[in-house]
Amino acid sequence: MRLDNLTLALLAATALLSATAISLAMGAGQTVNWLPPGEVHAAAPASKPKALPPLSSQALALTWQQSMFSPDRKPDPVADKHQASSLDGISLSGVIIDGQSQWVLLRMPDQRNVKLAVGSSLDNGWTLTAASARQATFTHEGQTRELRLPLLRLPPPSKARPITLPDVRTP
Repeated sequence: MRLDNLTLALLAATALLSATAISLAMGAGQTVNWLPPGEVHAAAPASKPKALPPLSSQALALTWQQSMFSPDRKPDPVADKHQASSLDGISLSGVIIDGQSQWVLLRMPDQRNVKLAVGSSLDNGWTLTAASARQATFTHEGQTRELRLPLLRLPPPSKARPITLPDVRTP
């Protein structure tokens, strides 16, 4: 039987890969060669950085009006005081009570969902003070509001007559 060149090349490659795998399995290449230790450089002397001169209040106020990195920046919008006075548009979508841990799931007016633990506050200042199986109690500046889970009900039964099959005698 005569072997062609391709078969000989494949046999040689197989033998080489087998020898490499065996040598790696026996521990070849597992020694660590560390570099020799270098010389130790003296640390730079510790000196205090120079203090910056104090800025005037007018210069500091200007940094809030316009950023040096974004010249077209506008002042931050002022939060509306009326926003913090109610829970309008917020609905309670779930209550989770697990031992001592209590959370509520809220649906915000912008349609995002928020998970809030008892003792945590919403962005508008209302704090969740208590949660029960059907309601959540919030307080803000002495006011107390409750959100309740919606009570889902089945629709009333239909008054239409039920569908009946015609009475057909089999032949």
